Amino acid sequence: MITQSEYSKIISSPTTHTISTITPNDKNIETRLILLEKLGTINLKSGDVIHQFLVADQTGSIKCNFFGEHGNQLRSGDIVFMFGIYATLYKETTLTLYTGKRSKVYKIGEFFMVFVEEPRMSETVWERDQSGVYVLKKA
Repeated sequence: MITQSEYSKIISSPTTHTISTITPNDKNIETRLILLEKLGTINLKSGDVIHQFLVADQTGSIKCNFFGEHGNQLRSGDIVFMFGIYATLYKETTLTLYTGKRSKVYKIGEFFMVFVEEPRMSETVWERDQSGVYVLKKA
């Protein structure tokens, strides 16, 4: 549970990333998102569960995997503030956000947030440049 002063800070402070600025291998991402749609759950051999959502902000949308309790308590329409999350290319093709054991996810509202679904960052194509850094593939 967060205090009123922590809530006020979360609502008013800028974040480190918007969806359109996220690139593969980004770490320690801090962002505010709305959960648009639950895409499914994956049961791991370890007994843990991954909850996958399509999430969005005012710059685009992306797939996000919430592990265990982080995802178990969330529903479509929830607005969340998250920090300590990271982005990778799932199977070298799909840019995806992930929560980890040290990630924090706070539900800060429901339903009322400006967002767009395009571009769908999980459907973008990435390639490595000469220095090995991922960049968006040019059409």
